[in-house]
Amino acid sequence: MLFKNAFEQNSALHYVYEQLQLTSNLGRKYLLDLPFSTSAQELEAEFDLLSKAIDLRRNDQFRSKLMSIRNHLHQINDIRPTLSALADGSVMDDIQLFEIKKTAILTRKIAEALEACGSDICPLGNMDAVITLLDPEHTGIPHFYVYSLYDHELAQWRERIQNAQSAAEAEEFRFQAQKVEDRVRASLSQQLQPYRVAMAHNLEQLAHLDLLLAKAQLAIDWNACRPTLSDHTDLHQLYNPEVAAALAEKGRQFQPIDIQFGRETVLITGANMAGKSVLLKTVSLAQYLFQFGFYLPAESAAMTVMDGIYSSIGDRQSEISGLSSFAVEILTIHDIIQAGRAGKRILALVDELARTTNPEEGKRIVSNYLKLAAQLGITSLVTTHYSGISANCRRLRVKGLQLRGDTPVTVHNIGDYIDYSLVETDADEVPMEAFSIARLLGVDGDLISN
Repeated sequence: MLFKNAFEQNSALHYVYEQLQLTSNLGRKYLLDLPFSTSAQELEAEFDLLSKAIDLRRNDQFRSKLMSIRNHLHQINDIRPTLSALADGSVMDDIQLFEIKKTAILTRKIAEALEACGSDICPLGNMDAVITLLDPEHTGIPHFYVYSLYDHELAQWRERIQNAQSAAEAEEFRFQAQKVEDRVRASLSQQLQPYRVAMAHNLEQLAHLDLLLAKAQLAIDWNACRPTLSDHTDLHQLYNPEVAAALAEKGRQFQPIDIQFGRETVLITGANMAGKSVLLKTVSLAQYLFQFGFYLPAESAAMTVMDGIYSSIGDRQSEISGLSSFAVEILTIHDIIQAGRAGKRILALVDELARTTNPEEGKRIVSNYLKLAAQLGITSLVTTHYSGISANCRRLRVKGLQLRGDTPVTVHNIGDYIDYSLVETDADEVPMEAFSIARLLGVDGDLISN
């Protein structure tokens, strides 16, 4: 799975993408094509680099250098098609030679700026030989011209053009000069061949640098933490940046989440409006961010590397596929079970399973899923509004409505009276708060009469 594919599973990743201050198209493409990492070693290496990037970002002494680096990154284009043509033995034209020269000069400037910061975050191959080849006059200007210095014969023909006695004579001299220019381009292309691998490597490194600096700024803005790798998940004061930002616009605060779980199935109950869906989406976002190498919006986080994430939250996919909500949901559950049978370590997040079918069948489906998930060792968080679920599993409950003071409860402030904390419970009854909430909101009395 790539970052761009994960948008379908967790829409909050769109928000993350929009918040990242990437400066180059190279960096944006690098992120969109970033693979979902299942390697603990790779993730630790990425977090080490991100830690260095954060230190750079936080050091005011390097502010001007970082601004310079970001400006240079902004000017770098994706010249991989040009490098591919070079690898195929093509003769570069002036535009392609310009692209190579410009990239080499900018790469050297970035390398010098990083060295001035004392950072080894992004080792870059030396481009001096490429620059010298394409800039024989040592101007340091990122443009390309077939200089007369390249070939003595070319200098002679150009001098003849200037001294031509007629337009016809000038045209003939120009034709001869162009033949020499073509020969020079072919020679330059051949001389650039040994450097194409290093140039391709530099492009990859520069794209990664752009992403690391953007990740670092996001981590600072979020006051995010470095996740530790563990055999269990322990999230303390986790929050959802997108939801938190939306609440802040209304003068409200997101209540952070504390949740711990291992390789187990956890049933989460709570009344409507208790934040169960947001809880699952936030845990899902944390897992994706972790395995794409981001710091997490939490006070602390211990995370487990998963082979995949499966989500059944909402029915957006039913709208896309044309299937009913229940059909999409039950097929997702089937995929989860099959992944478990295949021995994959997955995180499955299931919101209000079988909520669109009749209660008796719904309870049986929920109970059967919980039993199967436990047998197969699937790490799964399942929310439900059904009481009387028979499965033997760990249970958590959202505290829910907590009235206090004399302030009237309205549709605008009712969220302030809901405690989204999770507590352990042995009860198999779901809190019944729908009538209480409806009364507080002042709905028609006949609608909620016993």
